[in-house]
Order: sequence, then structure tokens, then C-alpha cells
Amino acid sequence: MSTLNIGNCPQFKPGDIVYDTINRDIGVLIRKYILFEHYVDPWHDDYESDDGFQDVMVWDIYWTGYNSWGWDEPLQTYTEEGLKILFESGVLNHFKNT
Repeated sequence: MSTLNIGNCPQFKPGDIVYDTINRDIGVLIRKYILFEHYVDPWHDDYESDDGFQDVMVWDIYWTGYNSWGWDEPLQTYTEEGLKILFESGVLNHFKNT
């Protein structure tokens, strides 16, 4: 169980912008999806299980900026909880794209 103060976290939406305060890069939230949406567990007949890993939500972020030039792919995937932790810790700033 996470100990995040979820009430202070923004509601992320596709098209929103995040600013990395450490690397000074700008990213755009592209899409949100369930990480293991198409995962089939060969040891269980049913899709649902008690471990909850099917509920892991992730975001694809397209990064721009000088520090992202070394990556092979500017599209990076983050868990939603990880984004909230980065926001809460001040590493990311979030800007709504209305």
C-alpha cells in the first residue's frame, strides 16, 4: 500500500505537460493504459488474481529537450504511482493542457 498523499496529486490526462526540474526536459503525456492488459498467466485459468498486478496503470511520456537526445527512444513509460511520487517530491511539475 502506498503512503502517498493522493489528494495533492494532479489528475493526469493525455496532452498534459510535465517538466523535469532536474534535467530541465519537457514531456507530454501521450496515453494511459494497463501494463499487463494482454498478459495471460499460463498457471491460472482465469485472468483475475489476488496479487493485483493487472491493475498497474502506466503512462507513455514523449520527452523533448537536450537531455533526452541520448536516448534511443524519446517515448518513455512510467507507472502512474511513480509519476505521483515524482510530482510529490518536486522532481516533476505538472501543467494541464486545456
